[in-house]
Amino acid sequence: MTSNRPQHGQDVGLQKNSIGLGTVLMQSIAQIAPAVGILTTIAFNTQQAGISAPSAYIFAFIIGLIVAISLAQLGKHFPSAGGFYTYVSGTVGPSAGFIVGWMYSWIVALIPGGLAAYTGFVIQTELAKNYGINIPWQVVSFFILIMVGTIAYKGIKTSGKILTILSLVEMLILAGLAFSGLLSPGEGGVSFEGFLPTGSPTPHGFFLAVVLSIFAFTGWEGAAAVAEEARNPRKVIPQAIIGSLILLGIFYVFCAWGIQTGWGIAHTDTLGSSDNPALIVAHRLWGPAWILVLLALLNSGIAVCIACTVDATRNWYAMARSETMPKALNKVHPKHHTPHVAIITQTCLSLIVCLVFGTLIAPDVVLFMLGTLATIIYVFVYIMGNIGIIRFFTQVKRNELNIITHIVFPIISSIALICVLYYSLWPLPAPPVGYAPIAFAVILFVGLWRLFKLKRSENRRWEVLSQYVVENDVSESSQDMTKPLISK
Repeated sequence: MTSNRPQHGQDVGLQKNSIGLGTVLMQSIAQIAPAVGILTTIAFNTQQAGISAPSAYIFAFIIGLIVAISLAQLGKHFPSAGGFYTYVSGTVGPSAGFIVGWMYSWIVALIPGGLAAYTGFVIQTELAKNYGINIPWQVVSFFILIMVGTIAYKGIKTSGKILTILSLVEMLILAGLAFSGLLSPGEGGVSFEGFLPTGSPTPHGFFLAVVLSIFAFTGWEGAAAVAEEARNPRKVIPQAIIGSLILLGIFYVFCAWGIQTGWGIAHTDTLGSSDNPALIVAHRLWGPAWILVLLALLNSGIAVCIACTVDATRNWYAMARSETMPKALNKVHPKHHTPHVAIITQTCLSLIVCLVFGTLIAPDVVLFMLGTLATIIYVFVYIMGNIGIIRFFTQVKRNELNIITHIVFPIISSIALICVLYYSLWPLPAPPVGYAPIAFAVILFVGLWRLFKLKRSENRRWEVLSQYVVENDVSESSQDMTKPLISK
């Protein structure tokens, strides 16, 4: 197999053994986006589930954990910057792996543009409303994306440290607000009724809240993208995937409970579509210090953009290394050991999505459309990963087969994901958010066309290279070597 190993050429390789469990964990946490997650879902969930909004996060957490526990098993066997691209290539097949990697890498690359637009829009709105300061959202968003690109360019250690600081700050601020709400509750006092679904006005409303909450948990798979830069990736990647979900599950439930209590559980039915309970509670309890919540949103916006940039560019790097994407995306900076061409490309793409589409459509609508598109793609990617789990542990690693983890969980989570997709698209949201299925079809069509060209070419090395992982050896004499994931 030596002749089929990737030839890096100018590629000096990613910075191996440079980050530990803490940084890998923060990669997933930042990509989940704690502050953005709670600030963008708490109002809708309260409107749909009423006092039972906290329990909607509990149900979403359970479903997300079932998905993650199974898919984390692949991280033990397939440490690769390609993440799901490598997972599915090695378990289902190279063609399926390419389509999964294609779809996943594009949506993760597009999200920073929409999120930066939304963050800039909220900051402009709140500063203008409270202080009369009108900073165009385009200026804020441009600053965010340029800073994100620079940080990602500088290296995994730099981005890892900044991700850790930003994520901890945003989580502390939101947890502090929730704690304040419990100490100074609104009308209705403190109640544990929110931890039960029985307080929801309707079962349908509760289910819709669960669906949105599931999307708030997506991003845990981001840890897989830094496998080649992590120490002992076969161990820390699964730990980070499961750990991030557990931590964010506790965080979301506590924050939803505390913020809703601070708002006043007696008035959950009066919440308007334009009201944000977190900001209202912050104004009531913190006075001028309410702006810390806005800081948490900014922190979260920057952190998730960094995490998505790292994830998308590592996926492109791995795909380019296996000759399924343009070779330039495989180039690594000789000093920073980052896929700098991929990072520059992704930054330019984010700026276009943010400034062009955000201005033509609306900054918040762009994010909602990307969120709907992401839901479709995530369901597709996760289900393909589930198929890979069943195939791998029933055909290759039978000695490790666990009926619950490797068969029952993937089937249950796939059914749950199909339900999530159905309720996300039916009824179809109004345009332009409703155009998300068309966008999915376009990206898929281009990916299938690219796959057709690859399969028609005389060079079929990509089919073998897509199933390789880079092994990290902690010894100083370690070489950048690869080995096949599954012996055919």
